[in-house]
Amino acid sequence: MSIPMSIVEREVNMNTFVTGGNGMLGSHISYGLKPTANEVNLLNFNETLKFMRENDVTTVIHCAAKVGGLKYNMDHNSDMLLENLEMNNNLLRASIECGVKKILSVLSTCVFPATAQEPFGEDDIHNGFPHPTNFGYAYSKRTLLVASEAIRQQHGINCMNIIPSNMFGAGDNFNLNECHVIPALIRKAFESKNGKLLVGGTGVARREFLYAKDAARVMEWMIENIDTSVPVIVSPDDDISILEISKLIASRFDLEIEFDETIPDGQITRRSDNSHFKSYSDQCDVNLTNFEDALNETIDWFVENYKNARL
Repeated sequence: MSIPMSIVEREVNMNTFVTGGNGMLGSHISYGLKPTANEVNLLNFNETLKFMRENDVTTVIHCAAKVGGLKYNMDHNSDMLLENLEMNNNLLRASIECGVKKILSVLSTCVFPATAQEPFGEDDIHNGFPHPTNFGYAYSKRTLLVASEAIRQQHGINCMNIIPSNMFGAGDNFNLNECHVIPALIRKAFESKNGKLLVGGTGVARREFLYAKDAARVMEWMIENIDTSVPVIVSPDDDISILEISKLIASRFDLEIEFDETIPDGQITRRSDNSHFKSYSDQCDVNLTNFEDALNETIDWFVENYKNARL
């Protein structure tokens, strides 16, 4: 005999709109309405509003964004700013009109100033200009944070924000013109024909990497359990160098590493303060996956799904 679904469970599952629900992060959210971009174009306000009204949306998990890697961001700062602003504006306006109760939006560590003292925390976000390589994307995310606070104050909606560190995982974008470092290295290693893995830069840069599956579990916990205006930085306690990652990937494919030092390393370190997230440790039972295990799972997924991956 099946147990009837509670009202709360039914609302979470059937009235939650997961934007970007078919992307790397959104696909790991275990419930909700996940229309494709062809079904609901977030750059079109009327389409967005119509979908939300027809489905009685009461909760929004906003994962969708126009994203790219270092080079793409450098070349497309205007597109990154304007398209993300339009997408966010349409979604937030529609949420207000539909009487949405909760909104959880995904920000990025790029919101922090380039000169922020490490480890940077939530109070540092507006204390300087973001890194010039991706200032368009950074300001679109900063504006989303400001809009969340304004909507919380004026409309009483529980608008929350999560700031995950550099995410990776199954379903990532492996397009070499757009993707981030881990999917780029995995693809180049898999496709290597000369026994070498070409790594841009010197490998000395260090970053905090977060498995998308873990980020999704934290987001589910947040939307179901807390109400906070303070953005929650979710990151591991330790960072790892691009060289170390390259060695792990190269060893999986039995390759030698070769560096292209004409490509800049970018900022050498970008360490964040995750103490706010850790303050919930007695309530949130999400344990972050060991990096090497997460990396191997991602490699396995890419090899198995190569023909259907985003290339």
